[in-house]
Amino acid sequence: MANVTGVIGISSGESARYATFYDELTQVERPDNVVVLHATGLYIQKNRDQLARQALELEAEWIWYVDDDHIFPPDTLEKLLAHNVDIVSAVAVKRASPFLPIAYDDEDADGEAQNHRFATDDVGLKPVLATGAGCLLVRTPVHTAMGAPYWRFGMTKSGELDGEDIEFCKRARAKGFTIWYDFDAPIGHKMTVVAYPQYTRGQWHIQLLDSKGVLIGERPTAPRILQPTSRLA
Repeated sequence: MANVTGVIGISSGESARYATFYDELTQVERPDNVVVLHATGLYIQKNRDQLARQALELEAEWIWYVDDDHIFPPDTLEKLLAHNVDIVSAVAVKRASPFLPIAYDDEDADGEAQNHRFATDDVGLKPVLATGAGCLLVRTPVHTAMGAPYWRFGMTKSGELDGEDIEFCKRARAKGFTIWYDFDAPIGHKMTVVAYPQYTRGQWHIQLLDSKGVLIGERPTAPRILQPTSRLA
């Protein structure tokens, strides 16, 4: 396959999680000569590594890593490419309350990455220590500089497991690359929500809980509208 500009690399398990991901992805605007590759399997770091190797084999200029539990505005990829930086992520939040951004701007004494907290001046492009890889654009020279395996798990100073995304960002920074976060490119992160009916204050309410059982919202149920009855003669 010749003249490949870029690769859209999808990581997923053997079974896709959300059909809407694929619906949204087909609407994403993209340059010419872009191919879509799909790596499936239990081990996310192996999926991402496979995609990196394929992108290098195709001599693509960049790879856009996406996970199958996100949804994207149509201009997401174009926004990331327009920055012309080596590594940049769109804005996504975690799937549990308090829904912190998947961006890390500090480390504790053990070297464990600490989540960024949204601030009023979070607009435009900002450098971070690390980010997730669910919507991450990486220019292929980054992979060349880092060497194989391109994605792998790491360890903190205290022996805690570092995710493959944080480990990737650490190694990229060690090679002199900057990790950028585009606060003007928000995307959706699909999650499991539990709708829990509760009878309180003399009325039925629906409590919405995230996957950890934390209450994230509550609303009353729609009132029943009584229709006039008719009598058969």
